[in-house]
Amino acid sequence: MKYLSLLLLASCILFFGSNSHSDNFEAWDFKPINGSLEETIIWFDEAKTVHERLGGKVEYWQHDVMGNNVISYLIRFDTPESWASFKDKLATDEAWQTWINKNYKTFSSHLVESFSLGNVLNPNAKASAWDDLNIIGFSAWEVADDKVITDLLTSMQKSLEIDSEFNLSPMVYSSGLGPLYYLTGGKNWADLQSKIAKRNESKAWTEYWTAAGQDPAGDFVRQAFSVRIQ
Repeated sequence: MKYLSLLLLASCILFFGSNSHSDNFEAWDFKPINGSLEETIIWFDEAKTVHERLGGKVEYWQHDVMGNNVISYLIRFDTPESWASFKDKLATDEAWQTWINKNYKTFSSHLVESFSLGNVLNPNAKASAWDDLNIIGFSAWEVADDKVITDLLTSMQKSLEIDSEFNLSPMVYSSGLGPLYYLTGGKNWADLQSKIAKRNESKAWTEYWTAAGQDPAGDFVRQAFSVRIQ
């Protein structure tokens, strides 16, 4: 796998938010509608019809262990340019305006947060990057006080190279500001944990984790898991 140079990558994060040729997504986190997962999915399906017609790739994820008990509505794109085109179309789409006007009260009262992240270590990643994954584990990291962004990226790239050897599908995402998000995934819980166990037993991981513990490039913020619903 080919990666951007760290200096160029740091510049992309600081000035553009993410690499301009890789996958990115919007995430909209909602409390279940009337406490019902089934009712929430039906509600999501109405919006999904419009969003996929306009070029988005929609996925539903539910926060699990260490999560916030929310359901995430993700709209994925191959590039930031395709995301921008989608947003312009959405702003004038009659079907979307009708739906949002009808559902705005529900939308605003159940929305917990929304954010946008871009893939920063794989310039070839597309919106299909998560297609084979049903469990996602992520950890959020901020640059340590005595370090700079390239130090944290260097550390994450080393971790990514090791995780790739164990088919953990590692990815790093950024909004351009705030934490970097390091993701790994599996087809199911057993698949993910089996791969993590094998990685943890490897010499490469032991050496990497020992060195990172002695001279950390980042400060741990939080960790959580999400499960694909659809």
